[in-house]
Amino acid sequence: MINMKIIKSIVFTTIFLIVYTNCFSQLKGFFVPINIQKAYSKKTRSFDGKPGIVYWQNRSDYKIKVALNPKSLLVEGEETITYLNNSPDTLRRIIFHLFPNMYKKGNMRDTDIDPADESDGLVIDKMAVNGKEVPISLSSDFIYIEHTLLRLNLETPLKPQKQTSIDISWHYTLNKGSQIRTGEVDSTSFFIAYFFPRIAVYDDIDGWNYYKYTSDSEFYNEFGNFDVSISMPKNYLVWATGVLKNPEEVLNDKYLNRYKAANQSNVIMHIVDTADLKLRDFTKSDTNTWKFKAENVTDFVFGTSNHYLWDATSIIVDSKTGRKLFLDAAYNKDSKDFYNVISIARQSVELMCNSFPGYPFPFPKETVFNGLSEMEYPMMANDRSSDDIHYTTDLTAHEIFHSYFPFYCGFNEVNYAWMDEGITSFATYQMVSTMDSGYEKVCYIDEYRPYMGTYLDLPVFTLSNSIRRPAYDFMSYPKPALFFIFLKDVIGTDLFNKSFQEFIVRWNGKHPTPYDLFNTISTISGQNISWLIKPWIFEYGYVDLGVKDISESTGKYLITIERKGNYPAPINLKITYDDDFVDKTHHSAAVWKNGEETYSIEKLTYKKIKKVELIDDYGIDINPMNNSYTLNGWKMNCK
Repeated sequence: MINMKIIKSIVFTTIFLIVYTNCFSQLKGFFVPINIQKAYSKKTRSFDGKPGIVYWQNRSDYKIKVALNPKSLLVEGEETITYLNNSPDTLRRIIFHLFPNMYKKGNMRDTDIDPADESDGLVIDKMAVNGKEVPISLSSDFIYIEHTLLRLNLETPLKPQKQTSIDISWHYTLNKGSQIRTGEVDSTSFFIAYFFPRIAVYDDIDGWNYYKYTSDSEFYNEFGNFDVSISMPKNYLVWATGVLKNPEEVLNDKYLNRYKAANQSNVIMHIVDTADLKLRDFTKSDTNTWKFKAENVTDFVFGTSNHYLWDATSIIVDSKTGRKLFLDAAYNKDSKDFYNVISIARQSVELMCNSFPGYPFPFPKETVFNGLSEMEYPMMANDRSSDDIHYTTDLTAHEIFHSYFPFYCGFNEVNYAWMDEGITSFATYQMVSTMDSGYEKVCYIDEYRPYMGTYLDLPVFTLSNSIRRPAYDFMSYPKPALFFIFLKDVIGTDLFNKSFQEFIVRWNGKHPTPYDLFNTISTISGQNISWLIKPWIFEYGYVDLGVKDISESTGKYLITIERKGNYPAPINLKITYDDDFVDKTHHSAAVWKNGEETYSIEKLTYKKIKKVELIDDYGIDINPMNNSYTLNGWKMNCK
């Protein structure tokens, strides 16, 4: 008798080899940078899309005290960072990001700013490592600052599996105008982001990530816990990343009771309404310290105002556990569109949990703050107001969806902005199709169309921080969004959602690359999708489909579609018969998966076909002149 254990072992090994070989062929189907190849050889990444058996990740936990002076715009803070080295390497230096130095005099930027907003940048007042003070003079052998980077040379190298404690005191002057994701909103309203010294990511791909922040590219931060105390003058309300831990200490009873009620209710409530603005009796003391805690997030931000309205509600985001999300909006009474933001936000979250990605909202709180930007942060969005409620719907849904990508799954936005922005633009398109039917469109697609197929139409995989706008926008938003739209069409909604759900389970709290995403989708869907990935992500190209020919024989028509561009795209065919009856036919981009240049569609009908048209739903076919064919013995618009 054959041993059942041996049979099981053979079966398991065979299945593993099939999956492994398939995934490896997926990875080999397109360009893989040398540094990423090394991660696979070291087994920190695996070919099936999972973290490798020796995947590691460092960690930074922050305890911060910060105060903003609304009159002088002085931001002062002190922090303690506990840094854990989980890598196999001994670290002789630690790299910090000083993002406020983007406004420092003489530093390079991708965006012009008001000269009045130039400052001395973030000034380090004191630094200590494990309680021992570090000299911070310009001649110090321990500290070197260049642009937005600070290098700290360690007196005692940090060995693997060891941790160090770093204390820093610092200050800088907040920008009054020229708001680039942070700064003064009005004379008594502020949004404060990228305000504290933080340790850069040290990962298995590149080691230290040395990128300099110049305003266009976004961020790549390490996961950690944040315990933050924010001191503000009387009647300044504060909204921030994390959960407010001491509402009883800062809010007067009327507002405290409303806050507690909103935390339990699924009804939208007004914690501060227009009548309350006249009273200005929000807080208990002349100076109030607001305490927030956030677990396993990549960043911390806060907004504050003494004259904002405040709406809130709660939503059950996980039906299995009953876990709730506290959802709120803080806004200027003159921002008319923001009166609808809390309901838009609520509907958006419900769609995220139940449609795409169909995964419980990952955080316990989400605030939409009425600032002067269009930017996402963990548990916060900083959104400008608009006279166009359709735009407000799109923006609100878009920024909240970023909670999944890059904040729950820690994408490297500096290198691959297209990952989080492309997936989010796809998701926004899906949500708005339900929430605001007739308005939905792919983000930036109108701006992208004139450049399709030109030298500014770069491959999506192009390193994000190496390109400038407008190419940065095209490669980050509409182009990858179209790829995901077509991918969903190819593998089907169920497998598409299942692939992303599995990807979230595998990579939440970690740092996935594009290959981890592609390999996960390939593994879960069980399909080879390299034929779609390779042109859309790694190659120059464009979409160009045309109606090549129509032949008819005894009631059977053969319609031949030609693919002239190298980007595979779906076929949406509109057929008009001689009695003006219209028939529509859809074929996913999979018809081109084997490199076919033509595809024939057979129609059996007793009617005469009068006209055939290719419908370009997204306006991305670079040559619409060959998209229609009229049968009356002559062709129209067919070249």
